[in-house]
Amino acid sequence: MKKLLGMFAVMMAFANVANAGILIEPYLGMESGKYTSGTGDGKTEFTNMGVRVAYTLPVLVWIGADATIGMSGKYKPDSGGDVDAKRTSIGAVVGVDLPILLRAWAGVGLSNEIKVDSADNVKYKGGYTKFGIGFTGLPFVSLNLELIKDDFKDFTSDLGSGDADLKNDSYMFSVSLPLEF
Repeated sequence: MKKLLGMFAVMMAFANVANAGILIEPYLGMESGKYTSGTGDGKTEFTNMGVRVAYTLPVLVWIGADATIGMSGKYKPDSGGDVDAKRTSIGAVVGVDLPILLRAWAGVGLSNEIKVDSADNVKYKGGYTKFGIGFTGLPFVSLNLELIKDDFKDFTSDLGSGDADLKNDSYMFSVSLPLEF
């Protein structure tokens, strides 16, 4: 009986490993937010594309990386004069696929950069935290809403570099294609 229970335990362990896999999830999103800085406040708008690549565990949990590239964007200071900007970010993400057509995730930015299209080539660098929820009731796609909190600590430009105190809170609506292998 002990041998039978032992074989059953080994088979169950291998069955769980067989359910593990890889998640590749490309997405396209529209981001809108508000920033605050020492030089003034304003709004942001970005069109982003990205991908989440993760290892899926047998217990509906996935752990991986999230990379975003801003295809276009705008900084809109309250004082006027819109400025073009682009975002590039890479972070770690952990998520869960719930059995009720929902999924949720949280991420932390390892690298986050916004390049402002100006004569001085200004770049802001820092990190972010993000929280997201997705609706998976449609075939093949997920409709997602994310809260992104950027915290930029450094800036560089052609004129020099220094400390930045720029915070951006935004929401991104995205459509993704979660593919599991």
